[in-house]
Amino acid sequence: MKRAYEEIAADIEKRIQEGRFKPRERLPSVRELCASYRVSQNTAVKAYEVLKSKHLVYSVPQSGCYVLENRRKLEQTERSVIDFARGNPMLGKIHTPDIKHCLDRAIDICNENSAEWHEMYGAPSLRKLLPKYLADFQVFASPENIFVNLGVQQALTLLTHMSFPNQKDTILIEQPTFRYYNWFLKSSGVKVIGIQRDASGIDIATLERLFKNEKIKFFYTVPNSHNPLGTCYSREQRKAIARLAEKYDVYIVEDDYFGDIRFGNHGDALYSYGDQQHHIYLKSFIKIIPWLRIGITVIPTQLLSIFSEQVKQSYFHSYFSPSLVSQATLEIYIRSNVLKKHIAAMKKELAPRLNCLRLRFAEAKQYGAAWIGGESGFYSYLELPENVNEKQFVEILKKRDVIVTPGNECFIENCRQQSGIRLSVARTTAEEIDRGISILYEELRTWKTK
Repeated sequence: MKRAYEEIAADIEKRIQEGRFKPRERLPSVRELCASYRVSQNTAVKAYEVLKSKHLVYSVPQSGCYVLENRRKLEQTERSVIDFARGNPMLGKIHTPDIKHCLDRAIDICNENSAEWHEMYGAPSLRKLLPKYLADFQVFASPENIFVNLGVQQALTLLTHMSFPNQKDTILIEQPTFRYYNWFLKSSGVKVIGIQRDASGIDIATLERLFKNEKIKFFYTVPNSHNPLGTCYSREQRKAIARLAEKYDVYIVEDDYFGDIRFGNHGDALYSYGDQQHHIYLKSFIKIIPWLRIGITVIPTQLLSIFSEQVKQSYFHSYFSPSLVSQATLEIYIRSNVLKKHIAAMKKELAPRLNCLRLRFAEAKQYGAAWIGGESGFYSYLELPENVNEKQFVEILKKRDVIVTPGNECFIENCRQQSGIRLSVARTTAEEIDRGISILYEELRTWKTK
C-alpha cells in the first residue's frame, strides 16, 4: 500500500506525463498541496523530494517547484553525449530502495520531533550524532563546534567575509582549484593570491614564504580528491602544512568534500595533524548523495562567536541550515549504516572507471599532452600542448558530443601557466570513458598535424 506522499507524487507524475502540467510550469506550492490533498507540510515536501529524485521537477529558491523542460528529449540527448563536465553523479536503481527507506523514516522523525528541529545551526539530534561520524576521519569535535549547513560554497562565503583573530586580510588558494570558489573570489573584491599545485602537490618552501611575508587570513585547500586535479596530498605534506599554520598564525580551511570515498593511503584529514585552533573542516554530501544538499562545518572554539554571528546575519537574508527532511534523512543514513553501504557501492562503481581512465594516460605523451590525477574522486586534468587553443579544443570536442570543462575556469587571473581541460567520470561508464578518450586523442592528433 502506497504512503500518502507516494500517492501524491504518482498523481503529479501522471499529470506531467499527460501534459496537464507543461514544461517549465510552476507546480502548486507546498501549502496548496497540503490543502488539495489534506496532508501535512512534511508529507507535501516529501512528495516533491520524490519527484526531484526522479528528475521530473526542479526547485527554485523562494519561488517553488517547476516541471523539467523536455525531459524525454533531454534523456535521449544525455544518452548520446559523453559528459565529462558535471561532477554530480546519477543515482542508479541500486540505491533507490535505500533512499525510499531513509525518506520514510525521516518524515516520521520530522512529524514526531518537529518542534525540536527548528535550530539555526542544525538539528540538535543530528549535531549530537556527527562527532562519532567525524571521528572516523580523525576529526574530533564536540556538537557545539559543528554547524549543519547547505554545503561547502555557503560556508566559504561566510568565511571569506568574516574577520579572523589574526587580523589578516588575504586569502591563499591552490591553483588550480574549485572553480565556483574562484568565480566567487573574482567578484567579491577580497585580496586573494594563488599557490601552484601540480601532480606532486604544492612546494612547501613557497608556502612558508607566503605564510611569512603575506597577510594570509586563511589557506583554502582540498587535500583529498582534488578538484580539478584528482590528486591527494601526501602524509608528509599534510603535516608540514599544519605545522606552518601554527607557526605563522594562518588558518587552514580544509575542504574534504569527497573524504568518504578515497583510494590509496595518503594519511588522515589535514585537521588531525594540526593544533585544531587554526583548522576549519568542511564536508559536503552532494557528491555521494546527489539529491541531498547538506554540509558540515567544524569551527574551532575561538572562532565560534564570530562565525555564529556571521550565520545569524546571513540567516536574515537566506537560509543557513538545510530542510528538516534533509537533515533527518542524513541522520537515518548515518544511524542505520546505510551511508556506509551506499559509500561502498559507489566506491565499487567508481574504481573500474578510474582504472579505465588511467589505462589511457600513457598515450597522451605522443601528442605532447600530459595527464594529472585520476588517483581518487571523480576528476583528472589534461595539460594540453602549447600549440593547442584550449577554447577551440573544447568547442571541437563539444561538436563531437564530448563535453569537458575548460581549465581556465579553475584559475584566477595571473596564475595560469598552461592550458588544459578537466574531466569528470561522475556521469560516465567505462565504455563511455574509453570512447571519449579515443575521440579526444583523435582531435589532438589532428591538431598536431596542423
